[in-house]
Amino acid sequence: MIRGKKTAAGTVAAVVMAAGLGLITAGPAEAAGAKYKCTSEVHLDLGRPKAISKCKKSSSGKKVSKHRVVLVCDVVRGRGTPHDIPWTVFGPWKKPGEKSTVMCGFSSFTRSWKVETRA
Repeated sequence: MIRGKKTAAGTVAAVVMAAGLGLITAGPAEAAGAKYKCTSEVHLDLGRPKAISKCKKSSSGKKVSKHRVVLVCDVVRGRGTPHDIPWTVFGPWKKPGEKSTVMCGFSSFTRSWKVETRA
């Protein structure tokens, strides 16, 4: 009878410890109630517009599981009478601790950019 109680207590302790380790090793997207504030920035990289979005923990932010940057570029087409065509480029979905990066092609100008999030 005593052996059964010790075995049961050992099993319960192992389950509780495994659950505790799971909480300790949880990534930033898995943290319960974590809020993030996402920002984006644009600069030129070898003459091409490049946008980067990133999310940081913030008490005044919102719940975010994934984010990506969206860049709208004006692509110059035509040689005799050049005209601009808006072109939207989407970055990959990333977790809050990672950066999402996207670039426009050559002969492009930045029109706008933003960050899209998923809860």
